[in-house]
Amino acid sequence: MKRYEGMFLFDSAAVHDWAGMEKEVRRLMERIGGNLLLCVKFDERKLAYEINRRKRGTYVLTYFEAPGDKIPELERNAQLSEMLLRHIVLRATITDARLAELKAHPPETPLSPAGAERRHDDDRDYRDRGDRGDRGDRGDRGDRGPRRRDREAEPGDEFAVGE
Repeated sequence: MKRYEGMFLFDSAAVHDWAGMEKEVRRLMERIGGNLLLCVKFDERKLAYEINRRKRGTYVLTYFEAPGDKIPELERNAQLSEMLLRHIVLRATITDARLAELKAHPPETPLSPAGAERRHDDDRDYRDRGDRGDRGDRGDRGDRGPRRRDREAEPGDEFAVGE
């Protein structure tokens, strides 16, 4: 059996408690004959876009062992579940030490996502991007001269009118 990582997005309105979400994950694993190694609440947050008219969802991170040929069956069962909005299953590259560290975490307490301290936009530094800062009094045109449509038409110009 191979080790897999699964991220399941639950409908927060359908499942109000942690026990209900864990029960659904265990049901999915039992149907394929998988061994659930870890099931923890990852985060509950507002979705980037509505899914089935839902604006909020709860992410559940799982690690499990299952036969490789049973993964399509797991994905089909996850799609048929009324509690799940989305799911993704990948081959896991987790070490046993990291798995033991995650098992020590209380399952109903959300994990802090990596990079959570950088969520706020107020501390970004745009000065090195080139599109902000020293523009002078000419806006975004820089050192370019006047635009072609601002000057008088001269004979021989392709855009001259009336010749």
